[in-house]
Amino acid sequence: METVPARHRTIEGSARLSRVGRVGFPVEKLAGEDGLLAELGRESSLAMFFGRGRRVRLADGTEWRIKSTTSGRHIVPIITTEEGTIAISGPLHANRSYGINGKDYGFTLIPLGKVGFGGTGRWVLRRFEDQIAVIDQRERNIQADEPIPVAAALMAFTLITHGIPGEGDIIPPRD
Repeated sequence: METVPARHRTIEGSARLSRVGRVGFPVEKLAGEDGLLAELGRESSLAMFFGRGRRVRLADGTEWRIKSTTSGRHIVPIITTEEGTIAISGPLHANRSYGINGKDYGFTLIPLGKVGFGGTGRWVLRRFEDQIAVIDQRERNIQADEPIPVAAALMAFTLITHGIPGEGDIIPPRD
């Protein structure tokens, strides 16, 4: 039986991100209908954007890191392995809307309604014009209508929680 490379692992149906501890590793886990998908270390904007990043261990033992890089004038989250980058994100023209890209996929993450206090807390993951998943920020779950990469789901949760520093800044006009 041939094993599927870690960057091709997918979520089918629903998955939930839940807390399993406070100290040590893991602190959270992502589990789907078929069981454990990934274990995650502590989540911190400072560590992710300016430090070593957030540790991720897939069910098969593969290690990933959610950290950051620069893209234009932004600091954006990426997911990396020893072999290179698996997923990268970036802001879109609308505030709190993001692109999530991997070698084999490209998605748009957009909020359903108002973001923040009093908002719906629901987000849509789209491929072109097709809605392929709904993410509930409050319940911390994702419901995928078709298979989506685990890396894209982790990136979506990261973007929903942390956003991209400076994405709402006004750019002064050039003379």
